[in-house]
Formats: sequence, C-alpha cells, structure tokens
Amino acid sequence: MATLEKIRQRKKLLALVIGLALLFFIVQVGFEAIGRSGASTTAAKVGSEKIDIQTFQKRLEDEIAKDQLNNQQQQQQDGATRQQQVLDEMINEALLKMEYEKLGIDVSNDEISKLMIGKNPAPAVVQFAQQVGAKSPAELYDFIMNPGKQGIQESQVAELRKQWMDLQQSIVKQYMFAKLQNLMAGCLQANDLDRAMMEQDEAITNVVTFAKKDYASLADDKYPVSDEEIKAEWQKLKPIFKTQEDVRAIHYIAVDIAPSAEDIAAANKIADAAYIALQKGHGIDSVRLLGTVQVDTAKKVQKQMPASVRDLFANAPVGTTHRDSTVNNHHVMYKLMNKELSVDSVQLSYIVVQGDAKMQQNVLAQANAGKTIEELKKSFAEKVDGKFNEWQSIVNLADSLKNKIVNATSGAYFTYNSSDQGAVYMKVNEKKAPKMFYTVATVTYDAYASTKTSEDLRAKFQEFLNKNKTAKDFEDNAAKAGYNAAEMLITPSTAQLGSGFGGGIKDSRKAIKWAFDSKKNEVSPIFSDNNNVLVAVAVDDIYNEGYLPYNFKQGKEMLTQRVRNSKKGDDLMKQYQGKAKDLNGYAAAMGSSIDTVNVVFASNGDPKLGQEPGLIGRMAAAKPGTLQGPWKGENAVFVYQVVKQDKAERKPTKEELDGRFAQTRGAQVFASPHMINQILKLSTKVKKNIIKFF
Repeated sequence: MATLEKIRQRKKLLALVIGLALLFFIVQVGFEAIGRSGASTTAAKVGSEKIDIQTFQKRLEDEIAKDQLNNQQQQQQDGATRQQQVLDEMINEALLKMEYEKLGIDVSNDEISKLMIGKNPAPAVVQFAQQVGAKSPAELYDFIMNPGKQGIQESQVAELRKQWMDLQQSIVKQYMFAKLQNLMAGCLQANDLDRAMMEQDEAITNVVTFAKKDYASLADDKYPVSDEEIKAEWQKLKPIFKTQEDVRAIHYIAVDIAPSAEDIAAANKIADAAYIALQKGHGIDSVRLLGTVQVDTAKKVQKQMPASVRDLFANAPVGTTHRDSTVNNHHVMYKLMNKELSVDSVQLSYIVVQGDAKMQQNVLAQANAGKTIEELKKSFAEKVDGKFNEWQSIVNLADSLKNKIVNATSGAYFTYNSSDQGAVYMKVNEKKAPKMFYTVATVTYDAYASTKTSEDLRAKFQEFLNKNKTAKDFEDNAAKAGYNAAEMLITPSTAQLGSGFGGGIKDSRKAIKWAFDSKKNEVSPIFSDNNNVLVAVAVDDIYNEGYLPYNFKQGKEMLTQRVRNSKKGDDLMKQYQGKAKDLNGYAAAMGSSIDTVNVVFASNGDPKLGQEPGLIGRMAAAKPGTLQGPWKGENAVFVYQVVKQDKAERKPTKEELDGRFAQTRGAQVFASPHMINQILKLSTKVKKNIIKFF
C-alpha cells in the first residue's frame, strides 16, 4: 500500500508544482484517419506475413501520440510521409522477426529478468521507475505484478502494468537486434590476409601527373546512337534497372495559389492601417479592433528582441514603433509597450506538502528550523517532496506570484500556494541583479489569395486541362500556358509529388494514387488537398514490377550518353595512340594542361579525375617513370605517369587495420541497422498496399 500511496503522492505533487508554472507541458493528440478501399485489409505483405490495415492504423495512432508527447512538431509533417515511415518500420520489424526465427535468436526469461529487474537493469527501466516514484525497478515490478500485497485492486495498476510491458517489449526488441548485429559483426572480421592487403594498399602513395581529353568537348551530333546500341548497353547494366515495385512515369503541374496584385495591394492597405493604429497612444487596443492582424506581446531582455529593433528600443521611449521591410508579402511591425527593471532568476528551495493545514504548519516550522528535504520525507511518510538551491526563471510569472518571490525575506520559507489538501513553501536563497525588460508588441499580417484569385487560378488551370486531355499535350503545351510540367518516376511508396531534397508537395498522395488507378496517356482532374497548391498529373508510361525498360526516358538518356561517350573514347584513342613520346606531347595534342594527383590504391578516387572506375588502381600499380596510356575512361581519355613514390613512415597497428576493415567492408558497414534492413529486403518479397487505402 505504501508504494501505491507514494506513486499517488508523486502525481499530486507534480500537479502542485505545475501550478507554480515551473513544470508545465501540454499533450495534444490528433490523428487523421486513413480511409478504406474495397475488401482488402492488407496494408503490406512481407513474405507470407500480412500487416493488417487495422494493426497499422493503431500503430500509426500510437506513434503520432508519442511524437506529440516528445514535443515533436509532427503536425507540420505530411500525413502520407508519416504513414509511410510507420509502415516501413513495421515492415522492418516483420523482416527481423523472420530472420530471428531462421537464426534461432531469442531472449530468454532469465535475460529479460536481468534487463528489467536485475542488478544492472537497462537504463530506460531505471528511468521509468524513477519517474513514477519507485526506489528501484524491482520495487515497481513487485508493486504492479502483486497489487494484492498492497491491498489494492488490479484495476488500479492496469495502466502502469501496460506501460511496463510495453517498455519490456521495446527492450527485448533492442536486445534481439543487438544479438543479430553481434552475429553479423563476428562474421565480418579482418583476417591476416585482409590486414596484409590493406597494409600493402596504403603503404605507398604514387604522385601522378596526367593529361586528359574530356568527351564533353566533342560535339554529340557527330556520334549518333542507335536504338539497338542503347538496348545492348541496357542489357549490360540490367541489374541497376531492377524495381521492387510498380512504377509510373508521370508529368505533373503544381499551381501555387498565390495572392494576385490586387490581393497584395489590399494587404498593403490593411498593414498600413494597422501601423497607423499602432502608432496611436501607448497601447495596442486600436490595432486589436482591426481584427484582421495577428498581435502578440512578450517580455524580453534586449538580446532577445528582434534584431531590427534591438538597438532602437534599448534607447527609445515607451510608445516607439518600427515597421520592417515587407518580404514575400509578410508584414511585421513592433511597438515598445513598457520598460521595467525586474529580477530575472532566483535561486530557491521549495517544499511541496500533501496534507491538511495542521501538517502543513508542522512541516513549515520544521523546515525553518533547519530540517532537510530527506529528513522531512522520513518524518512525514513521504508526503513531502521538494528541491534545494535550484535556479528558476520567474520573469513570466504573474505579478502577484512573482512579487511574493522577489519581496520575500531571504533565509525563511514562506507560503507560495496552499489549499486544504496541500501547500507549497519557498525560500529565496539568492537573487540575480535586476535586468531591464522590454515589453514588445509584434503585429503581423500576410497577403493571402482572395477567393476570387483562387477561383480564377482554378478556372484557368481547368481550361488548360480541358484543352489538353492526353499526356503528350499536357507536356507539350504546359510552357505555352505558363505552367511547368515536371517529370517524375513514382511508386506506390512515393508519399509526395516532388519529394526529394527539400521535401515535396504536401497532401499530394491522392494525385499519386490516381496515377496508379489510371491508364497510360490519361490526365487527372485538379487535386487541391493542400490549400496552397493545385495539382494535376498525366501518366506518360506504366512499368510493372521487374525491370525498367531500356527506352524509358530518364534511363534512355543515361544509356545514350554512355554509348556516345564510348564512341568518343574510341575515336580519341585512334587520334592519340602513338602521337607523342611524353606527357607534354600528349597534353599539347589534347589541348590540355598537365595536373597532379596523389594516389593510394585503397582510395576511392580524386575529384580531378572524375568518376573513373579502374583508373585509381592503374595509377597505383603503374611503374614509376613509365608513360601510361592513352587509356579510355568513362568520361575522358587519359595519359599519365608516376613521377614519385612516397612510402608510409610507420606501419599501421593490428587494431588500426581492424578498425579500417570494419569501416570499409566489415561490421560497421554491413552490421549497421540500415544495411541489415536493406539486406533483408533483398532476400524477402515485400509488397506495399497502403496506397489503396487513400
């Protein structure tokens, strides 16, 4: 019973401390439900295992709730992107589960016991126990698993037990994954031959001079490429064109719903009126009466003020105003509302008492007599808690509460807050010197597209779509109509149009789903789930899972360039073969300068050489003083010569070689979480169906 009372008290104590404005947070849970489609209930299939849509939806709700508890601003994230992240997590877990079963990886009951309540439990378990007021994980476990010993009902510990079991499940998953990592790492250790080769590869640095003739310097039209040649090149590189999902080649147009010139002019008038109102008197009521602008006030020290008014307001009288330059139709203006010297922070001790008035007075008397928090806890059966000598910011407290602290006599506890059930006592130990605080009002207003502007943009876009009902017309005529038709390859896992570095178009997943439900050459209606953008899509081509064909646009361009470069290389090899006897002669023939690189066999390359597989190895193995080439590369023809060799001054230790091996081809590469998941996905068929539920 004592443990339950302790936990109950901890919750009440926290509630009182929250009332101090010293500890406060808000949890807001929101969830945007995903829809259902047809009779299918499978969000994804991993091998023979199915991830049910209801299971996925519950997991998504839980993850969003965790994000918000951790104060992550997930409301700013695209919903489809978050859904895809959660589904990928569930797929990875399913893949790992299958691998654990194949390898016999498990966590025994004894191991679980040690992790949760042993002599050295997992840090997360210790932290959880401390958070709920238990002395140790073992004490907490005994309490939630044997509530009868405390004389309480099962229902009173049900939620706490669930949290414990969730934590245990999470720790078991981590422990099992660590076992898999250790197993993989053990299979990827350097042996004596590996170390000898690495030492040899890094022992000598060749100083190489070279000249090159880039293929880009030759005109493309002189080197035609046939369809058969492209197809043959595709066959050589076929593995890189393999796809794990169906693919759609699309063009899409995104129309920003931006304010018109008339909207901007109207916004300017509102902002002008707001600034005139802001300049009146010392207050801001006249601005608030406008009702169309955002007004915020805050108390700040000088360094916290916006840069544009920091120095101005420091020396200006109350009532001074300033208006920033308008950027991207965003209007910002400020007014200095007040200046005051105020204590910013104090070092204080506080005691929280859970009990009636008689107990409260007793605790206060003993505290002022010198009793410590620990002594008070023992004397009053854990109905007391508190902190000694903590610095707290008080600048944003209500004046009535702040004045209690600022005006308090140092060295004695005083009543900060009290009720029939409990009280909070404080003692001020030290106060920081008063600082000048500035109360600043910030007024903002943005120009938005009016209803008329939005309707006009939609009408114009719809007119374009009515006239261009095929994918070819959509692409060919977009620029003429003032639009940009961007091309993209999408899969059912693509969360956003335009996704990539910098993000994509928010709430555009329905347009992607449309593309997978439609036929080649079709053009979509307008999608406007995102209130700031109108989107339409045209399906250029459909590629089923397997291999992208040799003639798909982006691939064909790459293949064509490779074939053309090879032809250019052959031509240049004929021109330069035997044309000179030294590097200077070849450089003159190529119209090129001579450059220098330092080459180690183990290196990945050098920016001066470009992407040239095989060249580093040749340069590292070349005999010093011997002219090499011409050599045909991927992007240029090279001639080079080793002019000097530098030997390493010391041999690397076994530990250094082992570390290098792990970083380049061993455990740190293949036993990382990302690589393990990638390897498992290649060995097991994964089918994602989440797009069907939009």
